[in-house]
Amino acid sequence: MKKLLFGFIFFVFTSPVLVMAEDIKIPIGAQTPESKQIARPATGTTKNKVKIQFGAPVKENAPKGNPPISTWEYAEFTVYFENDHVIYSVVKPKLHDSKEIIIETIDEMSEDDLKPN
Repeated sequence: MKKLLFGFIFFVFTSPVLVMAEDIKIPIGAQTPESKQIARPATGTTKNKVKIQFGAPVKENAPKGNPPISTWEYAEFTVYFENDHVIYSVVKPKLHDSKEIIIETIDEMSEDDLKPN
């Protein structure tokens, strides 16, 4: 039993890297720079002024919680209200023209796979 355990430990510590992963993080603001050009209501604006400036929302969601937070959905953005004032507005994500998503998985890699050609 000791030989089996020693062999397993030896294999784990001496074997080459089998799998390597990398996380790529892109700040939210850099993901869709064109979204900065979409006009949205400013923080503190009243519901009445939002309706005057942007028209009626596509959908109004009822207030929830305490303090009551309600949302108005427009085609390109969503507005969050606390009572009667805007607390935040968020641009809706846009789908890319190409809706095909390709996912490639590699179960095992050796050190040779990681070397440049």
